Parts: sequence; structure tokens; C-alpha cells
Amino acid sequence: MSGFRQPECPREQMVLWTQRLDDALPADHPVRHFEFLLRSSAFAETFADWENDYVLVEGKPPYHPRDLAGLYLYGMMNRIRSSRQLEASSYNRLDLIWLLQGQHPDHSTIADFVKRHGPRLRQLFRDTLRVLLKAKLVKLDHVAVDGTKVEADAGRNSIRSQETIEAELAGLDARIDALEQEWQENESRETSLFGADAPWASKQTGGPRQQLARLERRQAKLRKALAEIGRRQAESSASGREVKAIASVTDPESRVMKDKAGRRKPNYNMQLVVDTEQGAILAHDVSDAAEDSGQLTPMLEQVSTNCGQLPGEASADSQYNTGPELAWLEEKEVVGHLPDCGTSSQERDGDSVAEKVLRKVTRGERVTAEEWAALPRDTTKLLSRVAFRYDARTDEYICPAGQRLRYFRQSQDVKKWGTAYRRHYGRCAACAGCAQASICCRRPEAGRSVTRDQYESQRERMRSRMSTELGRARYRLRRQTVEPRFGQIKSHLGVRRLLHRGLTAVKTEWALVCTAVNIGIVLQHWRAVAGVL
Repeated sequence: MSGFRQPECPREQMVLWTQRLDDALPADHPVRHFEFLLRSSAFAETFADWENDYVLVEGKPPYHPRDLAGLYLYGMMNRIRSSRQLEASSYNRLDLIWLLQGQHPDHSTIADFVKRHGPRLRQLFRDTLRVLLKAKLVKLDHVAVDGTKVEADAGRNSIRSQETIEAELAGLDARIDALEQEWQENESRETSLFGADAPWASKQTGGPRQQLARLERRQAKLRKALAEIGRRQAESSASGREVKAIASVTDPESRVMKDKAGRRKPNYNMQLVVDTEQGAILAHDVSDAAEDSGQLTPMLEQVSTNCGQLPGEASADSQYNTGPELAWLEEKEVVGHLPDCGTSSQERDGDSVAEKVLRKVTRGERVTAEEWAALPRDTTKLLSRVAFRYDARTDEYICPAGQRLRYFRQSQDVKKWGTAYRRHYGRCAACAGCAQASICCRRPEAGRSVTRDQYESQRERMRSRMSTELGRARYRLRRQTVEPRFGQIKSHLGVRRLLHRGLTAVKTEWALVCTAVNIGIVLQHWRAVAGVL
């Protein structure tokens, strides 16, 4: 045998293709299971209600919502996200041709479908989650909560300051007034010359009228950007924090946030709650908040709504660790695993020398001179307050040197999570002569002071739990649950930049992404799922 391999089917050869589209795919192809799932009883009620949104007595027959929703979800699972890519795939991907049975919806139909039917599409997430619950692929023993930044459909060049927006808006108002006056003058002149019954009367679309429509669209975006700046400033003033008076004029509802690479650009904060059993997504949300603080309670409440009960345990990063969140966890009897805010990843895992010294402080043991250097510091480079042990019996704090700090006054201040009512402890005379005063006190002669708010007892119990090997092991479950899910969404599904603008549209897009992830889990465990459909 010699020479190269010859073509199996030369292009000029006449062939007889199979007569059935169903014969073109193998019997175990994933799209067959996907189509069976959409037509199962799990989605029957949703699609039956969905059909009532259509008027079928006149006009061109619409595509069935099951077909378009299936196209969008199956495309998402295969990294096909845009409406134009989906339209092209309906012609050249055999599995999508099989799924749609030869239908070829155009890109505008696909885009309009997602825009019009957001609430219905979000319902598909809950239907898929119920399938996972019935198949025992969700246990609710432990869930992990986390957030990530995803780039909005707006570039960094779209960011404008409040002054710039107001100046551009003032110029637009003047131009719009001039164009409207020109339009009215043209209308009056043509009416006087040709009469109101002229064939072209009130039908002009070019010239000033076209420019006017374009300027009015720009004007609406600028006004919306100003409104978003005003809303964010009002929210920040309640918590005592200042925010920059900037916004994107392309997608005003997005917010300029810093990503992990340190780049500042318009982003949305995407939240997930993931179950540890098979990595199923139990809840999702989108916000324009730059921080994750305050997100834990609403995310777990959404888990309760979607699954019918709260999880037994929940782990989250240090940004979620606020007093009201910890109090809510204890009230709902959910065992939380959250490290102190501001701790490093090494300290969260309990492998650092500082963690060992802190456990020694908690037990009331004296700290050696060498161990003082390993104790954690705060943002001012002084000894952190967690190095001080609270004695509930005497209502005093004990420093690592064994000196007692007594209560001397009370104050209150506004935080992002609410009002903190603080008790101040300090004014210890021994601080002035302490060998470690330089790393502990701002003014040794005045002594070190420590504050305690109304949620400090919850923080101490959480800190005690996280100091144990079991607590740290439960916290590390995030590495195999929520963190890999974000990696899958960004790398495998390619969701690094959003395709829709506005918070409502982005929430629908994120819900479809999460639904696609959960359907992927369903298909991976098809034998377990098929029996409950």
C-alpha cells in the first residue's frame, strides 16, 4: 500500500442522504436527553402558561416558546450565546437542526424573545432545580455563597463624570430645541404652500426629524446616568460612605468596579449559591453593588424559596461577614462558616502563625515576646482588636499582655449594614510602660482602647468555630463548589462579558446561564434523573 488516503466522498459524487433527520444523530446524543427534558412534566406547566401569552388567531404563526427557549439554553451550554450565532447554528449545526426540526429563526426574533419573556425564562431555572431536588442531586447539607464581577456591555470609554454628563446634556437640550423649532417651521411652511392634505405631510422621516430622534435617545441615556448617580449617592450617604459621581452612558445601570486584575470598568456583581452534593446552583442574583456585604441573607432566603427549606450549613467569604448576617444565621439555625473580614487566605485556612497565637490568646495564655510580632494588625499597622479577649463575667477586655481594659463610654456610628451601638473599653494605666506599646497604642500615655458593638458576641462565636479544624475544613468546601462554578461559567461557557444592558435584562441573562449549568448537571446524571421525569 502506498500513497495518501483518498476522499471517502468526493464533492462531485452524487449521494443519497438519509430520509429521516432523526437518523442523523446517535441514539445517546445529549440533545435527545435535553429535548426529552424540555417536553417532560417538569416543564409542562410553565410552557402551558407560556402559550397563553400568544395570540394565534391572526398573523404569521409564531415559534413555540419551547423551541426558542431550548435553542437559547442549548446554545448557552455549547458556548453559543449571541442571537446571530444562534441563527447561524440553526443552519450549520446538526444537533440544533435536529432540536428545532429544521426551523431557522432569525436573530431579531431570538433577541426579541429573550427581551419580551424574561420572567418566563427565569422560571425555567426553578423548574430545572425541582428536577435536581426530586432526583436527590441536591442535599442542602452545605451551601457556598460567593460573588464575581462580570463585565457589562459597555466599554471603559463610556464612563463619564457627573459634570461632563450635565454639560453634554445642556448642549443636547439646546440642539433638540433648535431642531424642534426647525421642524415646526418646515411643517408650517409646507402646510402654507401645499396644504395639510399633501401626500408627504406628516410622513417625513429624514432630515431634522431623524436627527431629533437620535438626539432624544442620547438625551434619555444621559438623564438615566444622572439618575443612577443620584441614587447611588443617596444610598452611600445613608452609610456614611462617599462614591464617585461617575456612570457609564452606554449602560447606566452598570457600575464601575475593580476586577481581580485591578482594572476599573463597568461591571455587574453576580451572586451564586451552590450546593456541595453535585455543584448545583440553588440561587442567583445580580446587583450593582461593588461589595458582597449584605448579600448573604437575601441569597439564602432565595434558597429557601426555591428549595422549600434553608440549608444546614453555609460558607461565604469574609466580605459577607457582617453583624446582622451572623445574627440572622443564628436566628434561622444555619451553621455559618465565615472568616473575619480582612483576613488573608492563609489565615482563613488556619495555617498561619498568627492563627496559632490567636488561639493561645483565646485560651487566656500569656503571649511571649516572639509571638507578639505574629499577632494580626489592622489597617493602621497596630495590633488588631481580635487579639484582645473579652471577659463576659466582668465586662472587660484582656490584652495579650494580661492587662484589663474597662468600659468607660458608649457611642454609635452608621455602617453600611445599619447603626452600630458601641461600648468603649480602655484607659489602662499600664499601657504607658508596656514594652509592646509601640505596636499596640497610637498614644501609649492615653492607653489602648477597644470597641464592642451589639453583634460582637455573634462574631466571637463565629471566630471560635473558624478556629477549629472542622470549621476550616467546612469553609474550604467553597474550593470545590462555588469557585469552580464561576470558573466553568467564565472559561467553559465563555461568559466574561454580558450581552444585554440594564439590570433587568442582565438578571434574565444570568438566570439563563445558571439554568444551562444546572441542565448540564441533569444530563451528566441522566440515569438518576430519567426515573423522576
